[in-house]
Amino acid sequence: MTAIARTSYRVRAFFGAPEARRLLRTLMSCAISYAAARLAALPEGYWALITTLVIVTQPSLTQAVDIARDQIIGAFIGAVAGVLGIVAMERGAPPLAVFSVALVPLAALSAKRPAFRLACVTLVIVVLIPAGPGSPFERPMHRVLEILIGAASSFVVSALWPNRALTSAHRCVADSLTSLGQLIGLYLSGEKDEALATRLETQSTDAQKAFDDALKEAEREHIIVLVQNHRSDAIDKAAPFLRRLHSDALFLAKAVSRLDRETCAARLGTTGRELQALFETLASVLASNRQDDAKLARARSAMNELKSMLATQEATHGAQEVAQFVIGLIVADLDALIGTIYPSKEQSV
Repeated sequence: MTAIARTSYRVRAFFGAPEARRLLRTLMSCAISYAAARLAALPEGYWALITTLVIVTQPSLTQAVDIARDQIIGAFIGAVAGVLGIVAMERGAPPLAVFSVALVPLAALSAKRPAFRLACVTLVIVVLIPAGPGSPFERPMHRVLEILIGAASSFVVSALWPNRALTSAHRCVADSLTSLGQLIGLYLSGEKDEALATRLETQSTDAQKAFDDALKEAEREHIIVLVQNHRSDAIDKAAPFLRRLHSDALFLAKAVSRLDRETCAARLGTTGRELQALFETLASVLASNRQDDAKLARARSAMNELKSMLATQEATHGAQEVAQFVIGLIVADLDALIGTIYPSKEQSV
């Protein structure tokens, strides 16, 4: 059973729920795109499928929208250039010469904006590939219509079934708080582990960058997926607090660097452990976009206990005084973070 459980865990780790959602999103987009192309009786409907696969495989709705926009604009520009080329060829101009002349500005555009490279591809199809029976102007229109169908299919599926950006934003905030709590706990323990400190600082920075990306994605999702009205999610207000807490941690590192290990551990070690525990409790609260009143109550209780403990500490001088001042800033920022995202009834009135 242990081997089976281990194998099952590895399979879920390799192909879990996020991967399954992307797989189903891709298959649904392709099915819609293929059906729409068949209904439109397009002779080269496979271009709709190609466009769908390019767009729907993007990791986020924001990127999918950007790619869809660029695909449509590129195809339209290439189609316009192709129509002008067809007009020239109808008047006797050789196809290769027409293609060479039209390719120069489109290649320059692709060099400036690589996302518009489909313009060159569309030009090749319209001008160089022999057209079937019928009007030569049908192919440019078909090409644009195929791109529109492919882009619309992938966009509809991505919009109706978006990535869980808001959940990801909460998780990024929790990751940043956890790393900062461990970093502050390390500094106040008196340990001089620069490699660990650098790693934790990098983890916090990376989590904050991922948080910014998740917020942008969530904003785009909310244009289509309405936010529930029973509780407004204020996780977007966490960004300035995370930046301040990160700066506080770096400031604290400079303050405790003037203290020897024994003094730091003896006078600030307990505070460091309590502060790290508070960070972890708050990270647990913010890890989910569903408010957990029990966890929130524990976080507020831990905050009050820490504030009471700091109030009873004796005044000191020198580096320890600076460290205690920074700890006070950290606690104040954490308190403000809780009050901003989860305002109490008194604050809401």
